[in-house]
Amino acid sequence: MIDFHSHIIPNIDDGSKSFDMSLEMLKLSLSEGIRYICATSHYIPNELFTDKELYFQQLNSLNKLCKEENIDINIIPALELYMHPDLPKLYSEKKIWSINNNAYVLIELPMHQFPVYTEDVLYELKLQGAKPIIAHPERNFRILEDISLLANLVQQGILSQVNAGSLRGIYGKDIKSCAEKLVDMNLIHVVGSDAHDNKRRTTKINDAYQIIKDRNSELYNWIMDNEKNIIQGLDVDILPIKQKKKRSIFSKLFK
Repeated sequence: MIDFHSHIIPNIDDGSKSFDMSLEMLKLSLSEGIRYICATSHYIPNELFTDKELYFQQLNSLNKLCKEENIDINIIPALELYMHPDLPKLYSEKKIWSINNNAYVLIELPMHQFPVYTEDVLYELKLQGAKPIIAHPERNFRILEDISLLANLVQQGILSQVNAGSLRGIYGKDIKSCAEKLVDMNLIHVVGSDAHDNKRRTTKINDAYQIIKDRNSELYNWIMDNEKNIIQGLDVDILPIKQKKKRSIFSKLFK
């Protein structure tokens, strides 16, 4: 299994606070069955910059420690890019990097907004060969209210990543319910822990995979078949979107 979203690199953003914490997080990942973990440090244009030299220096140091501690896990370079009009320019200038330095890029929407320029930014990135993945759409309040916003992006070839914690309910029942609907509708394509520490927002992820398997075995099998293709930057053919089942008036009467 692959964890597509984590803040495992220490002292880069609001994630891990030390190499010791990172090692504890990685040990849990390994016990959960994870063999690849994407180190998606935050990058917020004009606000929070992830210095490329420092990032890869910390990544190399963490990989070295993993070998010393016999933690057999592959840490994949990546970023969590905050949605911004400058992303296509930054991508063309190679100031931001993709998952495993291949085509896929993880992009976070503002929690309370669905910016009017979202589709334009994603389209311009795709013109440059990038393949966007929307990070934890279930935590975006606009998508929570209107899933069609995400469905429209997926119809345009955009992928999405669900947080394991969302499916486990650590962000509340509304976000859990939204995450479940996205799974039911085939609107999820990869899973991430979005781990920030070794206490609450951990690298625990296996339960989420099991929830997906129980709710939508077809989607679970698709994820298992395509995780490594995405890490390698290959094109994937996504499953057709399923429409939400509407409850009849009779089901409400006999609830």
